[in-house]
Amino acid sequence: MSSRLLARAQRSASADDSRSNGDSLFELLPGVPDGICCHFEGILDAGQIESLNEKIASALGEGAKILFFDFAHIDDLAAAGVGFLVALKKRMRGRGGDLVLYGMRPKQQRFLETLGFRGFFSLALDLRYAMEYILEMKRDIFPIAAVCPACSSPLGIDGPGRSRCRVCKAVLTVLADGSVELG
Repeated sequence: MSSRLLARAQRSASADDSRSNGDSLFELLPGVPDGICCHFEGILDAGQIESLNEKIASALGEGAKILFFDFAHIDDLAAAGVGFLVALKKRMRGRGGDLVLYGMRPKQQRFLETLGFRGFFSLALDLRYAMEYILEMKRDIFPIAAVCPACSSPLGIDGPGRSRCRVCKAVLTVLADGSVELG
C-alpha cells in the first residue's frame, strides 16, 4: 500500500475513534445563534450517509436553521453524497434556513457543476466568508454584472467563489459582497 493511502487509512481510523461520541463533528458558532457547523472527514459516499444523516438530525434539534458544512477534510465526493447534500439543502430550506458549503476543492465544485448543480448550493471559500454571507449579505445580490480587474472585460457572476476571466484567463475571487479580486 502506498504511503499516501496508508496515511489516509490511518487518519480515517483515528477520526472514527475520536468521533465515536460525535462531539467533535459539530461546532456551535457564537456569531450565528441558529447555526451549527459540521466538520466531516473522509469520503462522502453511500456508506457514510446514513450515520451522518442521523448525527446531523440530532445536532440540528428543533432550533438550528443554518448548517455550515466544512469540506476542508473531505477527500472525495460521490454521487450519493451529492444526493445527500441536495436532500439536506431542501431540509434546511424547509426550516426557513440554508445549507452553506465551504472549503470545497475546485475538483469537487466542478463535479457539482457537471451534475447540474451550479448555483443550487450556497458556496463560500471558508467559514469566515460563509458567516459573512449569512449574516450580512442579501440573497438577491447575485447574479451581478462586473468587470475583470485585470482586463476590464465584462463579467457575468452567478455567485461567490473562484473563476477565470473568459478573455484574459486571470484567476478571480468573487466575495460574498459581490466584489471581484485577482487571485
